[in-house]
Amino acid sequence: MFGLNRLSIQSKMIVLLLAVSLTSIGVIAAIGYSSARTALIRSAENQLQGIRVAKTTTLKEMLDALRDQVISISDSRAVIEGMSEFKNAYRELSSKALSSNEEEKLKDFYNTIYLPELSRRIEGKPVLERYLPKAAAERYLQYHYIASNPNPYLKMQELTLATSDSSQYGQVHSKLHGLYSRVVKIFGFEDLMLIDPETLDIVYSYQKTTEFGTNLLDGPYAATNLGDRVRTIRAARDRDDFKIADFEPYRPSLGLPMGFAMSPIFDGTKMIGILALQFPIETFNRVLSGEYNWSAEGLGETGEVYVVGPDRTFRSRSRLMYSNSDSFIQKLQESGAAKSIIDAVKIKRTAMNIIPVNNSSVEEAFRGHSGIARVSDYLGKPVLSAYGPLELDSLRWAVVAQIDLAEAEAPAREFGRKVIIISSAMALLVSVLALISSFLLTKPLRDLTDGARRIGAGETNVKVSVSSRDEFGELARVFNEMSDNITSQTERLAEQDRQNQELLLSILPASAVEQRREGDEKANREFADVSVLFSEIHGMEDLGDRIGEAKALSILSDLIGAFDDAAEKFGIEKVKTIGASYLAVCGLSITRPDHARRVVQFAEEMTRVVAVFNRDQKSDLKIAIGINSGPVVGGVTGRRKFLYDLWGDTVTIAKKLTSGDGAAIRVTEGVRSRLGEQFSFNGPTRIELDGKPAIEAWQIAV
Repeated sequence: MFGLNRLSIQSKMIVLLLAVSLTSIGVIAAIGYSSARTALIRSAENQLQGIRVAKTTTLKEMLDALRDQVISISDSRAVIEGMSEFKNAYRELSSKALSSNEEEKLKDFYNTIYLPELSRRIEGKPVLERYLPKAAAERYLQYHYIASNPNPYLKMQELTLATSDSSQYGQVHSKLHGLYSRVVKIFGFEDLMLIDPETLDIVYSYQKTTEFGTNLLDGPYAATNLGDRVRTIRAARDRDDFKIADFEPYRPSLGLPMGFAMSPIFDGTKMIGILALQFPIETFNRVLSGEYNWSAEGLGETGEVYVVGPDRTFRSRSRLMYSNSDSFIQKLQESGAAKSIIDAVKIKRTAMNIIPVNNSSVEEAFRGHSGIARVSDYLGKPVLSAYGPLELDSLRWAVVAQIDLAEAEAPAREFGRKVIIISSAMALLVSVLALISSFLLTKPLRDLTDGARRIGAGETNVKVSVSSRDEFGELARVFNEMSDNITSQTERLAEQDRQNQELLLSILPASAVEQRREGDEKANREFADVSVLFSEIHGMEDLGDRIGEAKALSILSDLIGAFDDAAEKFGIEKVKTIGASYLAVCGLSITRPDHARRVVQFAEEMTRVVAVFNRDQKSDLKIAIGINSGPVVGGVTGRRKFLYDLWGDTVTIAKKLTSGDGAAIRVTEGVRSRLGEQFSFNGPTRIELDGKPAIEAWQIAV
């Protein structure tokens, strides 16, 4: 500093000009790089999100088309008449017994063909008794159409006429199999099955795999997704009903992932059968991968789109598994995947229904949200992930489009390298210009110095007016741009303050936030009409004694989490939880005319959550729920760590309705009258209140 006093005005101007110019270049470069990097990343995000949306839309259209096909086929005369004929012919086979030689041939098929092939595709060793058909009709059909079929397994549909079958069934089969074969081939299905809705016997199968003739109520494949969906259709008996059985390793297809689309068959007003069409995943894979040309789809070298099922495993191909299975398995090992998962991939040579995908993108998609995030993928790699849900009837998937984060950010890194080169070149140029401009007048320099002092003093939107068109004029322009950037930064700080206010809104109701902003720290407010739910879980103490307090607390946390998910689904706001109690309200932040109905539906869901937990944990927890509607007072308690709470008789009565040890959903007379005939009620019963007249309570039948 003291050395500058001995420099000439010209030298001082050079030093000052260099300092201001280089600083300006640095600030502009930094801001420019930051802005451009943000724009490039946002462009990559938008592209990825666009791909995800396009693929989701295409899949949804395919599923809608599949639904239309299944319903149309089930309404065709060929299927209606065929269902009746096959069902009658099947029932005649109940008295058909196989000879000892035929029995041995059927067993030999399972022991030498089916079970060895199946054991190579699944973990463990399949047992003959588990798969061998038991009923006479099942054994008869599997002998004549499978064990005696000259075609290889999974190609047995090529047999149109079983010469060994002289029964009425054989005649019906030879008449209709060719027609059904044409339907399957035209629409690209793997199998077409007709199922008796009374017995759940599979009376016809186009492909003739080992589920043919078996029973989906208690047979070897009753526990499949196919069996579950068929039983659902039978119970509903709704015309034009449609169900999809999600993809799973289907053992009749030797463990290959298969899905089914189903619809009931009606003859007039009578349900006479169920049509099930088996479709492979390959069609979906081609759509998701762009005919296995990911790069042409805009997914670069590492991007892919895949589908995740409710069990959080793949429902489609992995790009790396498809292109280099050995490298995929190696990366699985490096990611720390379980040995059982790696072994299953090696055996089945697929990631479907095997590879788990557990990250926030998938979880958000299953909550019904869509968006983009930076997460670790199924191989532990950091990726840019666009996610969203796909739902149709009983089918629920998460669609994820992702690309390695390194590849997504590569353009931004390349831009940064160019910014450094250009900034360095500009710095060198400024140094040269400073030497030349040192011979010019110093007035522009004094103006710039004055402007710098004003900025240093905290003033914003500072402008320097220099009329010359030489380097000082250019420096003045750069200075003014710097000033604009500083002003922009100040505005960003103001924007950050606004975002902080939005964060506060996510914790408290809007009215409470506004009251606190105006100085009312307690933010008390009366609400004229809401519905309040108070619940108490009984039995946690006994459970804690049995399994330990730590585990019991973890289980309680899981139950509360499940209640929170259900609350979000029905538009309920959780107020607080204390121990095993849960206080929630509907109609507080958002006015809802049907708040009473929503709260009751939420209460029923809570009882279902506890019932499922009791079944899984073999416990005997009971949940008592009280529901009341009316006015409440809401406000904030605490100063540093604050909490929103509700007060009033409406809340007190709701809590009182939970008295007793039994599981029940009790509502007041006011709630019951609002609900009308929407729910079934038992009662009324008298509930005594402390210091107040007793009330009548009604119990909802669950």
